Amino acid sequence: MNVVITGITGYISKSLCSYLEKYNEKINVSVISVRGNLNIPAETDIIIHAAALVHKKESLQNEEEYFKVNTDLTYELALKSRNTGVKQFIFLSTMAIYGDICGAIGKCTQIKPVTFYGKSKLAAEESLQALQDEHFKVAIVRPPMIYGPACPGNYKMLSKLSCKSPIFPKIENKRSMLFIDNLCEFILQLIQNKESGIFHPQDPQYITTSIIVKEIAKANKKSVYLSKLAGKLLNIFIGNTAIYQKVFGDLYYEESVSLYKDNSYQKFNLQQSITVTERKQ
Repeated sequence: MNVVITGITGYISKSLCSYLEKYNEKINVSVISVRGNLNIPAETDIIIHAAALVHKKESLQNEEEYFKVNTDLTYELALKSRNTGVKQFIFLSTMAIYGDICGAIGKCTQIKPVTFYGKSKLAAEESLQALQDEHFKVAIVRPPMIYGPACPGNYKMLSKLSCKSPIFPKIENKRSMLFIDNLCEFILQLIQNKESGIFHPQDPQYITTSIIVKEIAKANKKSVYLSKLAGKLLNIFIGNTAIYQKVFGDLYYEESVSLYKDNSYQKFNLQQSITVTERKQ
C-alpha cells in the first residue's frame, strides 16, 4: 500500500510518516510538497493532506492566500488524486470550523467559522465532499489542539510556564486535546478500515488547563501549587477577555462525537502523553 503525505516541513506530516513506517510494515510512506507542484507519485493508493497555511497572523491582505492554499490547492490535489486512481483522500481539517464557540460541540452544533483559517478549511471540506464517489473515498478529520514532542503552538507556552512558575491559577475548565500519537493511530485505523466521512478524534479524557500544567511540572520533577484564590482573581479581572477564554475557557467535543469503533486509537492517556512529550523535548 502506497501512502503519500503532503507537507514536508509540517509537524503532523513528519510525525505521521514516522508513525506509519514504525507500526505498519505493509505501508510504503513518502512525504511530498504540493506548493507549486501537484505531481502525485505513480501507484499512490492514499493521500493524507496535512499541508496547510496556519499559525500566520491574519489580515485583510492575506485572506486570499488562506483560501488559495487551504481551499483551492486542496481541491486541485483531490481532483488530480481521483483522476489518477487514488482510492482514499484523508484531509486534516480543524476544530476552528465551529468558530468562537465556548462549551460543548455536539452533532447538532452549528458550524460557523470566524477566522480565514477556519473558513478556508470548511470551504475545502465542502469541495472534497462533492468529489467523493464509490471509487474515491474522502475522510475529513477535525482534530482539537494537537500536542506532542517538539510541537508548535500553545502547549510549548504552557510547558515553559509550568517549569518557571511555582504557582498557577486553579480553574475548573474542560477542553479537548489530542496527543500526536493518538492522532497518528487514528489515521492508521482510517486507512486500515478504508473509511470515509467526518471524524472528531480526541484524547480519552478532557483536559483542565491547571491539571495539564501540574502534570508537565511533575514530568520535569518540579511542583506547581494550584491556587483557587489566583483563579478567582483572574476570573474577576480578565474573565471576559478573549485571552482568558483561549486559555481557561471550555471547548470540547462531546464523547459521542469522538466515538470510533472501540476507541482503541486512544492509546495514551494524559499522564502518559505528557511524560512522553516532556521526555523528548
